[in-house]
Amino acid sequence: MSASKSKEVPSKRIGKSLAEFRAAHDKGFIVPQKIREALKKLGPGGWEYELEILKLAQISTTDLGTFRSEFEDHIVMTGGKNPKRVWCGSKALADQLRAMV
Repeated sequence: MSASKSKEVPSKRIGKSLAEFRAAHDKGFIVPQKIREALKKLGPGGWEYELEILKLAQISTTDLGTFRSEFEDHIVMTGGKNPKRVWCGSKALADQLRAMV
């Protein structure tokens, strides 16, 4: 029995996937991901003012303004006449800080 089986060579995929396009160009994916990474850098017990979050996430104020509402659980407003946003690395810390102001 000498049956020669031809092995099929899988064809190499040409082009990039939809997921790759999304990761490279979809701000609705990219910006929230960058914000999540910045919050992760803060850690569950850390906080920073919004300006520092912009720097950590390497995003613009416009982009942050567009996606800020998705992260309300992590934000605490401080101050009276000149309010500032404090971003917390965890919802639990944000709840603790809200109780203080």
